[in-house]
Formats: sequence, C-alpha cells, structure tokens
Amino acid sequence: MLDLERTPRPLRWYEWLAVLLLAGYAAGARAEVYKCTDARGEASFQDQPCAQAASQSVVALAPAPAYAASPAYAVERETNPHGARRAGPARATSRRGEAIAATSYECRTADGQVFYRHGACPHSVAAIDAQGAAHRGRAATSKSSTGKSVAVTSTRIARADACYEMRRAGAAGRSGHVHDQDVSTYDKNLGRDPCH
Repeated sequence: MLDLERTPRPLRWYEWLAVLLLAGYAAGARAEVYKCTDARGEASFQDQPCAQAASQSVVALAPAPAYAASPAYAVERETNPHGARRAGPARATSRRGEAIAATSYECRTADGQVFYRHGACPHSVAAIDAQGAAHRGRAATSKSSTGKSVAVTSTRIARADACYEMRRAGAAGRSGHVHDQDVSTYDKNLGRDPCH
C-alpha cells in the first residue's frame, strides 16, 4: 500500500540561501542603512541601529543600475592627412586591376628614388648626393644642405601593395626608402597603423 501522506524533507541551508537571494532579486534588492548624527554634528553610516546618544535616520539605497554597453569613443573614419573627409568615390586599382577603397601613393623622382605614402606625395625631396644617398633629417623632405631637390610624381596604388613594398625584405636597400611614411609606435599601439 502506498503512503500518500509523506511529509516533505526540510530545506538545507544552501537551498534557503538560494530562496533568499531570489527573493531579494525579485524585490529589487533595495538596502537600508542607518545615518547616525552625534552631538558634534558628525554623521556616520552603518548597518546597525545607532547608539542612544545619537540621532538616527534610515536611508534607503537604490539598486545598482542595469548593465549598459560601453559607448564607442573611437570610430574609424577614412580621412586624408589633413583630417578632412575624402570627397567622392575616389578609388584606385591594385596591380591585378581590382577596384579598392583604401589607397596609398607610390612616389617617384627623376633621379630614381621610389617611396610610398598613405597620404599625398610631397612636391619635391632632397636629391641623391654623389655617394648615392639622400640627405637625411629635415632636409630629406624639402631641400638638401646643398640646395638641390628633385620633383616628385605620384601614382595611386592599393594600400596593401604600398604596405608590402614598405615592409618587404630588402626594402631598406631601395633608393628613397628614407622617405617612406612611417607610423609611430604610439599610433601603432592605438590601432592607427594604416597597414593593419
């Protein structure tokens, strides 16, 4: 014969804890603290009732705000070196003839220097001296110490092609390598490297 009138077992401590937590979440989990002000006017907050010598008031704390995703502070935008947005659908073609959106420039001089920029090429650079090296430093982008400079022509190319040419093995031996646009470590750490 079946015993239909069984008494349920008592709840264990961790089951009670789960029930209390769920009840707290359902009630909004509001908390109350006591604000105690002593005879000198100094206030203190505690979870126990105040001493008899202090005046007491109850402060209800609102529940924590709901989770919200962080705002996007940095939005990548395609801009030219001067910060203005590029106007129009200017597109370059890769060496395979495919249309691409991200463009860079291959800069060539009459004396055989070839270098790559993500922005526009300069109008002129320092000429190669008798030893076959361009003058470095400030003179590398304008006039050399001898005053000689050469004009630069530019061709739009795919950004991937320019990045490859700047970083490939042996690029340091290319005449004009000193004029390649280099991204600072700071910009690389911030994710502003156009080659990535």
